Amino acid sequence: MAKARTGAFYLTEQVVLTAQNTPVQGTISLASYIDVAGKQGIAIEQVDFMFQGIDANGAYTNSVYNINTANATFATGAQVTDVNRGTTIVSAADRALIGSASLVSDNDNGLSHESDLYPDNYGPVSSDEARIVVNDQLFFTAETGSDFAGTNDMAVTVRLKCRIVKLSERDFMAIAITSSAADN
Repeated sequence: MAKARTGAFYLTEQVVLTAQNTPVQGTISLASYIDVAGKQGIAIEQVDFMFQGIDANGAYTNSVYNINTANATFATGAQVTDVNRGTTIVSAADRALIGSASLVSDNDNGLSHESDLYPDNYGPVSSDEARIVVNDQLFFTAETGSDFAGTNDMAVTVRLKCRIVKLSERDFMAIAITSSAADN
């Protein structure tokens, strides 16, 4: 289906959550990688999500426990889509969904749990398992139920392993039609 034109490279985006149940969206521009005339797209082979605390001094920490009220449980969700659905978490059945993660944090018991594919691994382009994108932007949305009564904010970062690929005209059109159909 697709033939890699480059080696693997990584794209990242980060959003900072500072308020309870308030989704935040960031974008990743693919405009310089997509070439409609050349039938060129992006193959996403892997999607990783990271969750970090940011203390009152702006320093990153490896813990999210100081974000919430002591002895409280909260959940955080993050998603990457290739169609802008607005700043909402979308259904796992949405055709525009590329990758998603959720984190449940229990300050009392020190538990954390991810409840879906984490990271999302599609596989190498050579085995036709990569997620091919021909849109010029990706949309990264995160939201948390934390009450932010603690001292930290939360940074949520997405890291995508990608390659630029050359598609046949038929395959490029099929992906473009599927993507535009997902827009409805």
